[in-house]
Formats: sequence, C-alpha cells, structure tokens
Amino acid sequence: MKRLALLLIAAYLALPAMAQTDSIGVYSVRGAAVDRVDVLNYKQTKITVGKAKLVFPGATSPHRFTGVATFRLYFGTPSPYEVSKYFMFTPAYSANDFSVGKFEVKNGDRYLTTARVSILGAKIGASEAKDLKVESVKLRDGVYEITISGPTGEYCIMPIINGSAGYAGVFDFTIE
Repeated sequence: MKRLALLLIAAYLALPAMAQTDSIGVYSVRGAAVDRVDVLNYKQTKITVGKAKLVFPGATSPHRFTGVATFRLYFGTPSPYEVSKYFMFTPAYSANDFSVGKFEVKNGDRYLTTARVSILGAKIGASEAKDLKVESVKLRDGVYEITISGPTGEYCIMPIINGSAGYAGVFDFTIE
C-alpha cells in the first residue's frame, strides 16, 4: 500500500514536467496564421572603443511585416529540456519583462548595442528602440498580444530580466 501511495505521489509531482509546452514563447500573428518565432542567439560580441555589440547572423529577419507587427507571448511551464531556452516564459514573468530593440545592419549581420562607456560613465543593457509605438494587451492569464508599429527597420523582442537584454537571445522581425 505504501508503494502504491508513493507511486501516485511521484506521478502527481511529475505532471508539471509533462505539461503541454508547445505554445510557450513568441508567436507572430498574421490574420488567422499564428507561427512560432524561434529564439535567435548572437554569434559573437564585438567590442570597439566605447561600445559592446552583440552580432546576430543575417541582414534581415524571415519574420516580415508591413507597417505593423503583431505577436503573442505565451507563458507557462517549459519542459525540463527547454527550461534554459525558455526560462523567460515561466509564470513568474509577463510581457512587462520584455522590450523591443532595434538592430543596426552592417556587413550582412545585425548588431545590438548592449553597452556604452565614456569618461562620464557607462550604460549597460540594450536600449529600447526609439520611434516605435508598442501596445500590450493581456488576453488571459499567461497570454499577451503585442502590437508594434513604426518606421522600416530590423527589430527584436528581447527579455530585459536582470539586464539580460540580448544575451538570453532575441525574437527578430522586420517592419517594411
């Protein structure tokens, strides 16, 4: 009887590890089509006089929008195999823990400035993109819709948890 009770308790405790995780993350929304946007990781850090930049591969994103970009952010419990990749979507976080950054395109790559240093001081962390209108709406617990409009360019949605902007990966997109 004790073995059966222990087995049932172990099975109950293992349920969160088997929870549905396929919707956790960032999804692009185009009409009725909702497609997952995978994490884009930087390939190197480039340090020049007074700046540190993360270098992301490719001059443009495959996630292209005309004028307005719409995304859904889904939060939940990631599987144990994806927790390092999707830690920023655990129930402890929300859309307020994300920001939109703008890439600088150069030599076939995209650059995200993450540190600025001068004799007056230093600024660490990627800055929010200027001239963008970002609206966030909570659809239900753990689900947010973000609408971004602004000038043509290469952008990314990035977690800003504990100054991790860019270093934890980004979700890239293009506004045409």
